[in-house]
Amino acid sequence: MRRLLGYLGIGLMAFFYAGCQKDIDVFEPATLTSGDIMRFFGNAQPPLKFYSWDVSEAQTIVLPGKGQAIIPAHAFEHSDGSPVSGAVEARMAEVFDKGSLIRHNMVTASGLQLLDMVVMAYLDVQQDGRALRLAEGQSISIQLADEQYDPEMRLFSAATSDGGQLEWAELPSGKSAVMPAQVLDPLSNQWKEGIEIRSYTLGWLQCARYAGNVAGKVPVCVKLPLGFSARNTAVYLALQNVNSAVAFNDFDEVLPEVCREGLPAGSKAEIIVIAEGDEEEYYFARQPIIITEHLTISVVPQKAALTDILFALDGL
Repeated sequence: MRRLLGYLGIGLMAFFYAGCQKDIDVFEPATLTSGDIMRFFGNAQPPLKFYSWDVSEAQTIVLPGKGQAIIPAHAFEHSDGSPVSGAVEARMAEVFDKGSLIRHNMVTASGLQLLDMVVMAYLDVQQDGRALRLAEGQSISIQLADEQYDPEMRLFSAATSDGGQLEWAELPSGKSAVMPAQVLDPLSNQWKEGIEIRSYTLGWLQCARYAGNVAGKVPVCVKLPLGFSARNTAVYLALQNVNSAVAFNDFDEVLPEVCREGLPAGSKAEIIVIAEGDEEEYYFARQPIIITEHLTISVVPQKAALTDILFALDGL
């Protein structure tokens, strides 16, 4: 009798265990077979701001909460050097934080040297669909009211590499200047101590400091689930104490892995992974790390709405 009761007890335990197993959700990583990450960036980027004015007049463009861009009168010429008259149209974007960097698919590094960004701005001026350039001796000025001048600040311009990525190069002193200045704060309408950035070129510009890499430079690798590739996935590293975003571009063609060289050992950071599985189907992961020698970290992005991803980026 006791033996029979024992068998019955074991049978009941097995029955209940099997029943409970059906209620447990086992997470299976997504295996992507399609997707285009550039569609995500197209949806994530705020629209460019458009401005139009007569080139014979000076133009001041307010940067929300930061300062202003000042463009002098008769500042532009055509590509053949002939003067410009009449109305011109400008497209402008400004970037101040790490989340905006990622939304614009931008990075702050110059080669393998990390940059601590102060501001990044894009200015393109056209007339009747034809690109204009700054005339000889003319410059634009970006004035920021809430930035303290640092003699380590430098100005960089961006050019597109063969791979389609923007590469930053420091402008020589004759082509740019960063200096302390009295700046009109557009929020309070009061004059404050700030900085003035002067450039003799248009396009993408970045004011930044070279970020110190005290503990040396090391590689970091990120392992991803199958199907997460350069076509449908973007991987970034956002440093905690530096206003900088670094892209992982060297995807392995065989292994689901991507690596980046030259990262500062001992620094706190976050790995950010964004992927598009299909149009308007997104995956996202945000993983804190401390950069160490020979670090390889596995990251499994999960489905997320576009609004949730953008909210997370704004909080970086």
